[in-house]
Amino acid sequence: MNRYTAGHQLLPASFTRRAALGLGLAAGGAIALPMSGALAAGDGSRPGDRVVRPQPSALERTEREVTLGRTVSVIVGEDTDEVALQDLTELLEANGCTVATVLADDAGTTASGTRIHLGSPEDNPTLPAALEVVGVPGPEDLAADGYVLAAAKDKGAVVVLAGHDARGTYYAVQTLRQLLAGGTRLPAVQVRDEPLMEIRGAIEGFYGIPWSHQSRLDHFAFYGAHKLNTYIYTPKDDLLLRSKWRELYAGEDLDQLAELVEAANAHHVDFTFALSPGNDITYGSDEDFEATVTKFEQLRELGVSSFYLALDDIPTELGEDDAAQFSSLAEAQIHYLNRVQTDYVEAHDLAPLQTVPTHYSGSDPSDYKTEFGTSAHPEIRIQWTGEGVFSPSITEESVVTAVASYHTEHLYIWDNFPVNDGRRDRLFLNPLEGRAPTLHEHLAGFTANPMIEPYASLISLANYADYCWNPPVYDAEDSWEAAVDELAGSAPEVREALRVFTDLHQNWPYREGSPSAPALTADVESFWAAYDEGEDDSALVARLEAIVDLESSLAPMASAGFYEDTLPWIVAGGHWARALLAQHEMLLALLEDRLEDASDAAAEVAQHVAAAGEATVPDQREDGVYKEDQIVPSVGDGVFEGFLARAWEELREVLPEDPSLPFRGLPGTATTTLDTYQDYAVERIVDGDLATMFWSSRAPKVDDVVQVELDGSHPIRAVKVQMAGSDTTAGDQIHEGVLELSADGESWEEVGATDGTPVLEVALDEPVDARFGRLRVTGKNPSGQWVQIREFGLAETAPSS
Repeated sequence: MNRYTAGHQLLPASFTRRAALGLGLAAGGAIALPMSGALAAGDGSRPGDRVVRPQPSALERTEREVTLGRTVSVIVGEDTDEVALQDLTELLEANGCTVATVLADDAGTTASGTRIHLGSPEDNPTLPAALEVVGVPGPEDLAADGYVLAAAKDKGAVVVLAGHDARGTYYAVQTLRQLLAGGTRLPAVQVRDEPLMEIRGAIEGFYGIPWSHQSRLDHFAFYGAHKLNTYIYTPKDDLLLRSKWRELYAGEDLDQLAELVEAANAHHVDFTFALSPGNDITYGSDEDFEATVTKFEQLRELGVSSFYLALDDIPTELGEDDAAQFSSLAEAQIHYLNRVQTDYVEAHDLAPLQTVPTHYSGSDPSDYKTEFGTSAHPEIRIQWTGEGVFSPSITEESVVTAVASYHTEHLYIWDNFPVNDGRRDRLFLNPLEGRAPTLHEHLAGFTANPMIEPYASLISLANYADYCWNPPVYDAEDSWEAAVDELAGSAPEVREALRVFTDLHQNWPYREGSPSAPALTADVESFWAAYDEGEDDSALVARLEAIVDLESSLAPMASAGFYEDTLPWIVAGGHWARALLAQHEMLLALLEDRLEDASDAAAEVAQHVAAAGEATVPDQREDGVYKEDQIVPSVGDGVFEGFLARAWEELREVLPEDPSLPFRGLPGTATTTLDTYQDYAVERIVDGDLATMFWSSRAPKVDDVVQVELDGSHPIRAVKVQMAGSDTTAGDQIHEGVLELSADGESWEEVGATDGTPVLEVALDEPVDARFGRLRVTGKNPSGQWVQIREFGLAETAPSS
């Protein structure tokens, strides 16, 4: 029998002391879990005040709890997973135990006092006897990643952490961490657990700023603690994956990839490298095949054993050489994929190749899907996004149809939630909902496409971890509450502050009926109900003051990374809240007939609204250039703006000439030659509400117009067009255009032109009789930007200030 010294280091030094970076990490790299207060998904997941997440497939109570002694012997086999052993050692030492590692020579190897038998039946010969002592079957019949955890007393405490495989062994340690909850008392439970989905994780597949190196390292620690096993590296704006895919990595980029692969392995996360060659590849080219496998080989040398070819968001027309060789896009793509699978992947005994096809959504059959699926090598894994690019729900019926349409036994989902690259001004902090509890019966699993903000994505990724492990018992609200508490930390006041903040980011625009800042909305509605009765409701003021305080109240939260990610939205929310507090003072003054005070309070609103409209979020486009302060953070899902609009109406009714009142145009009908994005209809530009807007679904062309028609001819003295997301920051708008007026819709007079700012405002010295006003495009938008217009007003009188 050989005995290691306590804490014997079996991993590279870089992973023996894991710093608590970004996530509030506990010893061993796992997230610091709440000891109490989190909600349980069911009675079986809550032994005492300890919550096991994801909820185990089977957790049973036993006769008595077991307390670990201060000295613990961890008995392992020669091939027991080193990562699990180190995590267990660090966990026990952090909980006050002295640890000795005992290498088992045979089935009879033991030690005195508290013994923990760690490993799988293949690598630890002591497990059969130990399992008999604790009275549970072994993990052999469990699915991959499954494990058994049980304890008993037999001349001291005996604990068994038996994995079906190495990853299962590691997961057993993660469950033990939750059950011990920082102490040495193991509740009277035994766990027999396995995942219902094989693939559980994330695909960094968005457009925009790729995640930082440190954030990826922190994500892998989070994934390991939450039993997520997959990370796919394919950020759209990593130029060496897409526009420069043939080029090899070098220098710091290569060094960082090596560290990422090592860190992923240290947390039992499969690091999948995904190349995106479809914009300029020749599928039948030997040279491009060689470029592909040469790139893969560079990553294989770093330890990557899982590869992916992404064929999404690319041209659907074949180039000249491919058109001469292949009869369809699907045939060309499958020729390429199958060649990589057979000549490279299988030749090196790697995990099966993965891909996302060019037609990646919708369950109904098509010629492309049929040819793609029936011709693909049967081992290739195929991703699908659901019925749409964004799928508000994914039903069993839809999945069954998709499996048949793609003719594959290896379908799994690229889920475009909570990704925000299409709405980079937004955070989506709502729970994962709408995924049927039976999907594990038909597909291999899920990878979530997260937000550009890595740490802000952790709420939803914790939801995916709970859902993918055990879909039938997944409770969206319960999982969300636990994730929020985990990121906030144990302090009740910080948890409450984080709920105030997350409430402002609950609307997911791709799901009809998704709530908009529900708690803020309820307080606003309560305020207006009281105001209509001549009374004040203080709940809204309390919430607004809490929003103002978020910058300080969230600073001590456990996840420093989440705070830093969301700080632009936290600050912008504070500005909006200050604007509403000023309007609250204005409204109270109106109730009490203090008109001068009401006007003074109204005058304070503009500065806060302007500050809220400042661009403070960085961005990166297809040129790969990172730029600070490009995007205005959107906060409150329009609820702040809606309150402002109503409050201004109250002031307008009493003081119609007040200089703080926003410009208002005459009633009119709006039309446009631009196509409309989703339900952002052009009628919104004449509704008097800056919380609503028109949004085109394409960039404008020369001579496109946005037009307003009045009920008749009026002497127009002022015109104001408010574009983009705010009055202070340029964005989606008409960058080159002229403002024209007309009495008959045929003959037009130019009265102004855009200057690159989001507001086009014209005051005329002499009135122009006009029934029509239009903004006509005279040049292309930079970077193909679309057009947003919040209001387009024509008035007979110019603003007073």
